[in-house]
Amino acid sequence: MKKKARLKRVTLENDFGGPISFAGKLQNESMNYCEGGGELVSEKIFLSEKGRTGYSVATRNKDVREKRAYLLEDQGEMCLVSNGSILLGMDTDNLLTFFAQALSEEGVEAFKDELEHVRKQLEAVNG
Repeated sequence: MKKKARLKRVTLENDFGGPISFAGKLQNESMNYCEGGGELVSEKIFLSEKGRTGYSVATRNKDVREKRAYLLEDQGEMCLVSNGSILLGMDTDNLLTFFAQALSEEGVEAFKDELEHVRKQLEAVNG
């Protein structure tokens, strides 16, 4: 029998918005290292007590570090997305495209890989 994780106070740090705080639990996390570019990427997905999804991604390449965080609320065909400073309402298909473009900085092939990666992450969280 799997033990349920207790909810904890989570604060996601964000270099491109405000910090995001909520009561929730860690749902999934991954860490990847790209030998070619020397970049380490850590992603975490949280489920909040109110059914929202917290997403954080931290990257490090030598001395350069960046932290991004988002809080997402699924409302059917629409999704509310906050970076701690700005709240946007987007349809779900556009949301996937937005995240893929925000994460991709290496051209068309990277865009396709990032879109597939984001889809897999969202599928893992939503079942």
